Amino acid sequence: MRKGILSLALILTAAALAYPQQVSFKLAGGLSWINGDDFNAALPGEYNLIKASALTTSGTFKNLTSGPHFQAELITHISRRIAVGLGGGYYRVSNQSIVAGSGQTADGPYDATSTFAPQVSVIPFFVNLHYFADLAPKIKIDVYAGPVFSIVQTHIENPTTSTVLSTSTSEVFTASSTSFGGQAGLGVSYRITSRIFLIADGSYHFGKTTDLIGNWVKNVNSTAGFTSSSSDQYYLWTYDYAQGNTYSRIGFFDVSGPTGDGIANAKKAEIDISGIQLSAGIRISF
Repeated sequence: MRKGILSLALILTAAALAYPQQVSFKLAGGLSWINGDDFNAALPGEYNLIKASALTTSGTFKNLTSGPHFQAELITHISRRIAVGLGGGYYRVSNQSIVAGSGQTADGPYDATSTFAPQVSVIPFFVNLHYFADLAPKIKIDVYAGPVFSIVQTHIENPTTSTVLSTSTSEVFTASSTSFGGQAGLGVSYRITSRIFLIADGSYHFGKTTDLIGNWVKNVNSTAGFTSSSSDQYYLWTYDYAQGNTYSRIGFFDVSGPTGDGIANAKKAEIDISGIQLSAGIRISF
């Protein structure tokens, strides 16, 4: 699939350079949504595991869903209706959510918190084939599609606290990866001068990151002392954990993955960056 995407990108780029008629520049921004895949799928299990061991809980873990984006595209018009665009952009999807629990141990009551603060940052580079059509004297529609190559950084923080031994844990994982995918969209433009257009777009982009390997750091501080662990060869994993019931979980482990009693169906996590983008901006013709 990667060879096909790269071949299509090269063909479209060559067409744009060989047959230029007019050039325009598009600048837009808006909101981008992603699927999240394995990360979002594990959050209910993480919450239910805390709930099962606590007497009371508050809060919930939020899915990784949407964030701001912007993009720029240089469009070479081959004819009145056909054009090829070369562009890039940036979007970031992040949140932070906390679950607090209180319960009882053999040594007495306890309070604890668990936080997930994920952030997925994406830099896409794309080639689009555009088809323009007139709807009215000042209004055009733009149908476009093409391959996308993305650089993706995944950053997840999972700090926890507990009154048991006054324990605080800081755990951070950061990985960089790439994704080959594509996009397709529909835009509407309104001409305000002979060269300037206001635009509104809706598009769907698809892509996925796999084998997320990166830097992991875990620091634990308590009345029993301080410990620190780190590695630059850790992966993001999902797995099922059986403790009475079965809970989906997500965590950071070496290439061997999670092991131990009650652990099953372990696999390296994927984060699906596919989703919808809604944009508004401006296009200038030269």
